[in-house]
Amino acid sequence: MLRTEKDKFISEMQADLERSAGVLFIDFTGLTVEEADEVRGKYREINAGYRVVKNTLMGRAIADTSYADAIDFLKGSPTGVVLGFDDPVTPAKATFELLEKIEHLRVKGGILDNKAIDSAQAEALSKMPSKEELQVEVITLAMSPGRRLLAQVKNPAGLIVGAIDKLIENLDGE
Repeated sequence: MLRTEKDKFISEMQADLERSAGVLFIDFTGLTVEEADEVRGKYREINAGYRVVKNTLMGRAIADTSYADAIDFLKGSPTGVVLGFDDPVTPAKATFELLEKIEHLRVKGGILDNKAIDSAQAEALSKMPSKEELQVEVITLAMSPGRRLLAQVKNPAGLIVGAIDKLIENLDGE
C-alpha cells in the first residue's frame, strides 16, 4: 500500500469514526467465505459499516483521540471494524446474534461515547433497547395520558346512554 493510500485510508477511518455512534472491533480469524458473507450481509441489512483493517493503520487513525486507549484491542490478526452510524445498540445486537451462530467470531472491544469499551461492556450494550425500540416506548408513554383521558370522558357518557336505554326498555315493556 502506497503512503498516499495509507493516508487516505486513515483520514477516511477518522471521518467514519467521528460520525459513528458506536464502534466494535471483532476478531474474525477462521471465518469461512460463507460466514464472512453472512457477517457482511447482516451489517449491510442494518445500515452499519463493516471494514477489515490493518491494526497499525487503525491505530494511527485513533491515535491522539479521547479513545486512543482502544489501540489495546488492535492486536493480533487484522481486525473487523463495525461502525454503527445510526445508533450504537443495533450493530452490537447484530454482532452478538452472529456470535451465537458463528463460533469463530470474537469481540475484542470497541468505542462508545468517545471512550474505549471492552468486550463485556459491548455485550451489555447489546442487551440495551435500540434507538427504534426507545422511540416506540416514548410514543406509547406520550399517548397513554390521552387514552386515559378519553376513557374517563367516554365512560360516564356510556353509563348515561346505558341507563337511558334501560329506561326505554322498561317503558316499552309496560
